Amino acid sequence: MASRRRLTPEERQEIVRERLKGLTHAALAAKFGVSERTVYYTLRTEKDRRRDTRVRTKQVSVTLTPEELQGFDEVLTRHGVSSRSAGVRLLIQSANGVFQPDQHLAEELKSFRAALNRVGNNVTQIAKRLNEARAKGIAPVFGDPSLTQLRLLSGFVLDFADQVDALARRRVSQVTLEAHRALKDFSDVPE
Repeated sequence: MASRRRLTPEERQEIVRERLKGLTHAALAAKFGVSERTVYYTLRTEKDRRRDTRVRTKQVSVTLTPEELQGFDEVLTRHGVSSRSAGVRLLIQSANGVFQPDQHLAEELKSFRAALNRVGNNVTQIAKRLNEARAKGIAPVFGDPSLTQLRLLSGFVLDFADQVDALARRRVSQVTLEAHRALKDFSDVPE
């Protein structure tokens, strides 16, 4: 089996930059000596990373009367929001049902991430053993203990998904209530 070349972090960033310039996946794969699949994964991982770290790339602009702006500033001050852009961002996130993680939620998600990483490592080990057996031309050992392990793993993943869903729903409900209160305050501003 041929060994696969690993990309350095600098090469991964260069792939992203080159793709933005218009290079095809095939050209990038040839340039870096990797498969097209590796290029696809690299680009998708970077896109996910930017979304997960909340790298902001879009702008919103709005024109207001002096009275509207004054009312907006008063509401922001009353709610302890530090800037106009933060206030608009909170309203947009609330209106779309997207939540901005608070400290408690961030800690909960960190523990969930660790648990999910352990599950991912287990799945990777199972797949590795099955692939090694197939490459050697032998039937993989897959008895009742392995099947029990997979069932337990599946149950854990389903329970994990339910816990994350419940946590997210609770937080979205709380943020939505805050947004409704803030929007009500904005509707009370004189026109």
